[in-house]
Formats: sequence, C-alpha cells, structure tokens
Amino acid sequence: MSRQPRFTAFLVTGGVVGLLIGVFLSLVGHADTRYDSATAVGFLGLICALLGVLVAGVIAVLLDRRS
Repeated sequence: MSRQPRFTAFLVTGGVVGLLIGVFLSLVGHADTRYDSATAVGFLGLICALLGVLVAGVIAVLLDRRS
C-alpha cells in the first residue's frame, strides 16, 4: 500500500513558510524610501508565499509520482 502526500498540507505549509521568509527578508533588508515598511512586508510576504506554494506543489507532485 503506497502512501500519497496530502496536497493541501503541502501547499499550506509552503505558503506559511514562504510568508515567514518574505516577512523576515523585508524586515532585515535595507529600507527603500519609495515604500513604507508595511507595504514592503505585504509585497514580499505575498510574493514569497506564492513561491512557497509553488515549490511545495512541485515537491508534492514529485512525491506523488514516486509513490
């Protein structure tokens, strides 16, 4: 009996990890005078969350094919 990955768990985890990385990067990075800090946190958090979902989805598909 093969175990298949739970895609929802992979996608949610990837999104949360990506969001945390985006927030961390926006807080650690240098300040840009064109945007205030809340906007930078929102944009980087959203972009990194989407990238995290994408990477987690690819990993889930690869694990699904393997099983």
